[in-house]
Amino acid sequence: MNQAARLRRLLMILSLSTAQPGIRPAGLAESLKVSERTIFRDLAELQRLGFPVAFGNGYPSQQELFQRRIPRPLSQVVADLVDQQLEVARKKLPEAEAEAILAGAAQYLPYEAAEAVSRAVAESRKHLQHPS
Repeated sequence: MNQAARLRRLLMILSLSTAQPGIRPAGLAESLKVSERTIFRDLAELQRLGFPVAFGNGYPSQQELFQRRIPRPLSQVVADLVDQQLEVARKKLPEAEAEAILAGAAQYLPYEAAEAVSRAVAESRKHLQHPS
């Protein structure tokens, strides 16, 4: 199994569940272009790492990752997401590698945030000019 691909999927599951509260495993599988079985294995791994994922009868009966939460300021949602992703890296990687990645992430995050806001502005303007 490709460890880098699995780590990326775990991080993407956290991101997608934050961006799309209520997303189901089938939606994750479609977005990540993997099978639902792979998603269930990844959810089990997140559970093993201490994230709140509960299963019943082989299917997720209650997944706090995917529950709609009380609306919070976007800055808090993003901060929580980054903390979750860094926690996954700390738990999945050797300590020295995790620390190097955390330092790199701290360097890239401001640029990624600026890029995300710029993309959102561009998309918004595109929709305003050409409404569907």
